[in-house]
Amino acid sequence: MSSVRILVVEDESIVAMDIKHRLESLDYEVSEIASSGEEAVEKAGETSPDLILMDIVLKGEMDGIDAAQIIKDRFDIPIVYLTAYSDDKTLKRAKITGPFGYIIKPFEDQELHSAIEVALYKHIMESKLKENEKWLYTTLESIGEAVITGDKNGNITFMNPVAQKITGWTLEESLGKPLKNVFKIINEETGSPIEINNLLQENSSTYQLDRSLLITRQGLKIPVNDTCSPIIDEKGNINGVVLVFQDIRERRKAEKEREQLLKESARSELFSFLLSAVPVFASNIPPQIRNNIAKSFGDRLERNIRPKFDEHLGNHPNLDDNEIFKLYIGWISEFLSNLGIETETFSKDDKNYLRFLNCPWEADTENSPMFCLICRIIVIRSFTWIPVNGNVEQISCMADGGNTCGFEFLISDN
Repeated sequence: MSSVRILVVEDESIVAMDIKHRLESLDYEVSEIASSGEEAVEKAGETSPDLILMDIVLKGEMDGIDAAQIIKDRFDIPIVYLTAYSDDKTLKRAKITGPFGYIIKPFEDQELHSAIEVALYKHIMESKLKENEKWLYTTLESIGEAVITGDKNGNITFMNPVAQKITGWTLEESLGKPLKNVFKIINEETGSPIEINNLLQENSSTYQLDRSLLITRQGLKIPVNDTCSPIIDEKGNINGVVLVFQDIRERRKAEKEREQLLKESARSELFSFLLSAVPVFASNIPPQIRNNIAKSFGDRLERNIRPKFDEHLGNHPNLDDNEIFKLYIGWISEFLSNLGIETETFSKDDKNYLRFLNCPWEADTENSPMFCLICRIIVIRSFTWIPVNGNVEQISCMADGGNTCGFEFLISDN
């Protein structure tokens, strides 16, 4: 006897018995026979058959189509309709319930057998597909990254909990809404909006967007690292889009802290370098000895610091003189910052200026001119490292009563 158990729903007892005998001759087991829609629903719940043969026209208030819809919603049992009615209106009603087969009376045994086997196979495949979808849905719900999917028209079809938390939109609120209304991103540097659909229309490739800001439902701007990929069918058509993104605020914070630690380390190394390069700071050092110390410091600056600058310059080839100078002025400002000296730069009358906004050794300059001499050597000597024509001159000094220490740069055309 076959392990396939079938519930027969037929209100004509003679016809029902005929179907039962046919099924048994085909090696199927008939679990029950029901004569009404209400009874069919009840027996489906009690016996859990593998398949139901359902007549559409039944006695009572509930016909076969109504019963099939309830059974589908409650028990997920495949249903094959058996009926003598094949008009369009009946077929349209029956299709809504998602039947696995439709047999018109009278029928042959082979036709019945084929319809049952096809229905059972389709139900197995559909169950596996649902299981895979459930597994995929659970996976997307559980992963730590935010995920949003959209259809080919750019309307949202799914958002996992992480995406809902970051964007401020719930799944229920976002379903069917245009992607651009929920996932609003702008370029972090320019502030211009980024249209995901436009990116996909230009090229069916995956896009990595590293410098973008997500504008949440509440109007917050959150830095995100997001990947945008098209959903492509077997014919190469774009049928949708999947977005995977992360809130990188904590990462940015960690990077900033790490950068600060590196800066502090660099500053410590530079101070150690200064202390080792200039061992004496007494004010009574004779000028000749002071000049020798200054020369020694400049030579050690060349040996210890210039290779790092040359490497920095080498990472930016094919620059003109103005671009090289801008690169230099940025580097020297960062270098001085590591010594605790904050600076500002500006241009006026074709000349460029570097101004110190503070001096870590201001209180000591009255007792020792060496600190001022060190800063002067750092700026003037390092300027000679760039391959441009020009000169630099110190135009003010805090040790001489000035409000700031300042340097004037002039870049020649030839």
